[in-house]
Amino acid sequence: MDLARELAERGRFTAAPNPLVGAVIVREGSIISEGWHVRPGTAHAEAMALEKAGEKARGATMYVTLEPCNCHHFTPGPSCTEAILRAGIKRVVVGHLDPNPWMNGKSIGILRDAGVEVEVLNDSAFDVQNEQFFWRKRSGRPFVHLKMATTLDGRIAAAGGDSKWVTGEESRRRAHELRAEAGAVLVGAGTVRADDPTLDARDVDEEPPRITRVVLDPRVTTSPESRIARTAGELPAIVFADHKYLDGREKALRKLGVEVVGVPATWRGLDLPFVLNELGSRDIRGVLVESGGGTARSFVEGRLVNKMTLFYAPKLIGADGIPMIGAMRISKMAEAFRFSISDVGMFGDDVAVTLYPKYEVPKDMEIAKEEHVHRAG
Repeated sequence: MDLARELAERGRFTAAPNPLVGAVIVREGSIISEGWHVRPGTAHAEAMALEKAGEKARGATMYVTLEPCNCHHFTPGPSCTEAILRAGIKRVVVGHLDPNPWMNGKSIGILRDAGVEVEVLNDSAFDVQNEQFFWRKRSGRPFVHLKMATTLDGRIAAAGGDSKWVTGEESRRRAHELRAEAGAVLVGAGTVRADDPTLDARDVDEEPPRITRVVLDPRVTTSPESRIARTAGELPAIVFADHKYLDGREKALRKLGVEVVGVPATWRGLDLPFVLNELGSRDIRGVLVESGGGTARSFVEGRLVNKMTLFYAPKLIGADGIPMIGAMRISKMAEAFRFSISDVGMFGDDVAVTLYPKYEVPKDMEIAKEEHVHRAG
């Protein structure tokens, strides 16, 4: 099963929005084939392993990290459950059940009814490996990963706004991998105006899925000449704007292929739960938030961050620099947003700290979504 989990990792930057899945077929103590899911539209891990095994699969044991699918539209040819039965697999060890309510445990029941011995581990390691996919299926909205590059004194740019470059080349390459892993990247309109980024995933070992670029732009200030707009025909681009400002200024963006979506606004800015529900309805599994301090603060204060990675550069620029989190009204230490450290790693001279919030991230926003749609007209 450890090998199956390692094989699943081969789809880390290519499988989105599908889950990471690895499979190993064993017979008489020897591994006879391996498989993993590469990208949407290709064979599932089980199908790859079964094809490699051929007749040797009959009477063998399959180790697979996620419950096999039982629907034809998920994979070319028969479902994975049907393929396992046709191949004559005798025993299946499953790392974790599929979180889909309409799938959860159903494949296991089909296999057991057909006489296949099935063991389900429900190991939390597989939940963590597929945290984005699992969250998307359980909540209906994307897993939010907030990434920021900062100096040791918590500044993301110098006083004049210069942010190139806070961190080194290795950290920036890792950020591109995080984009590929999520499948979508989100920034505020200020970042688009200041940096004119493309927000694609470059320098990744495998060709990633098409990255969806998301811009929070209440007043529709994104220029048709921006890189995001000019590349909308190649990579999806979505601009979320206050619906009150959709007065015609968005037409130039739409002509270039940019999707412009009207959003209800609050006194703090765009309604982020509405935005996340909209992204979830487009089957976006995860979103990497790469933003300035204001947008980062909105996600943190809204308790919408599922995970955070901070890249610390060994630099100091002083109190006049731009802070990584915008001003928060916290008067007591007991009110602080708390996180647990999951991992610390080095990327060149920079230190990357991965954290998970200790606050509860809301899973169900369907009622809020209905209200927001009504308010948006």
